[in-house]
Amino acid sequence: MDELFAALEQAFADYRQDLEGFQRKRKPTDGLLGFGRTLGDDPCNERLDERIRQTVEALCVLQPSPGEAERAIRLLLFDQGTKAWPTEAQWMLRAVERHALPLIPYLEKERSALLCQEYGKRYRPWDRLPVQKQVYKALKAKVI
Repeated sequence: MDELFAALEQAFADYRQDLEGFQRKRKPTDGLLGFGRTLGDDPCNERLDERIRQTVEALCVLQPSPGEAERAIRLLLFDQGTKAWPTEAQWMLRAVERHALPLIPYLEKERSALLCQEYGKRYRPWDRLPVQKQVYKALKAKVI
């Protein structure tokens, strides 16, 4: 199980390296008026998404304990590394939060309530995109 948590952490670390490489190669005019390369065009986004999807799928096959599920969910929702992420990466990080959904059923009611409260503070209702609404709703439903 520890190797799967390491794989999740490594996926975020590799994504950070990909971002740094993208920014080094970037021209000052890229993205201006829709021309040039943008982060959205870079395959690093799909790579991150696929790696996280596969790792979460493997976790679910092993049927994680409530503590293991919470650890994975916290990593996906809150702890994607210690350094701040570039603004361009925020959209992708918000998108991969959906991979926490299959792990929520493994949580205990009390832990789900705590995560729901923390997540609600992180994303106020007016800041939630459809993914954040889904995650919040799933955490809240587990409590009820």
